[in-house]
Amino acid sequence: MSVQSTRGRRVKTAKQNNLLYLYIAVGVVAVIAITGLVVLLTRNNAEVKAPTAPVGRTEEGYYYKGDPNAAVKVIAFEDYQCPGCAYFSRNLAPILERDYINTGRVQFIYHELPLTNIHPNAVAAAEAARCAGDQGKYWEMHDQLFANQSLWAQVNSPLNVFSGYAGRIGIDRAAFDACMQAGTHREAILAAAQEAAALGVQATPSFSVNGQIVDSGRLFTAIDAALRAAGR
Repeated sequence: MSVQSTRGRRVKTAKQNNLLYLYIAVGVVAVIAITGLVVLLTRNNAEVKAPTAPVGRTEEGYYYKGDPNAAVKVIAFEDYQCPGCAYFSRNLAPILERDYINTGRVQFIYHELPLTNIHPNAVAAAEAARCAGDQGKYWEMHDQLFANQSLWAQVNSPLNVFSGYAGRIGIDRAAFDACMQAGTHREAILAAAQEAAALGVQATPSFSVNGQIVDSGRLFTAIDAALRAAGR
């Protein structure tokens, strides 16, 4: 065997080893990147607290918080992927809860209105809230979704992200995942969207205050007027 032939084999082997090391390095970087992305998408950017007002479901199946006998009923028509809805949830909803819901003057009812033509993850997010609701944590998941909307809204498939949120709020993830995969609440959510459209609601967030449809800018004025009309 010639020295040149032996040297050629050594060079070839060295190249193969270098390629192997390169593939390993790329794989490690990919794993780190994926792990970082999952952490980023599931981290909680805001403190999420359990409601202090009474909670439950209406006869139609919509989740509410506040006294069912309150003088004013506010129905929120919202889309979990809607930026305006996230703004309302983060900035105006705490005021509504503090001054009106927790004081027993308003019952707040959440009515899903996923705008599927522009928000492809809206239905899945609404399903996540209802699947969490099956385990008594609807409002905690509701708040997680809005607090982290910018992180999951553009993901092609947010189910793993939502499963991470389920873990954060302390529910059984296996049961939650099964609920999501089965599409347990999908038909109810799509029916809710049709019902909202039949009422003439086309934009989110929109609100019904004792039957009067208003936007978020007129919400508190409408609530105060309804309370005065009810002598409260």
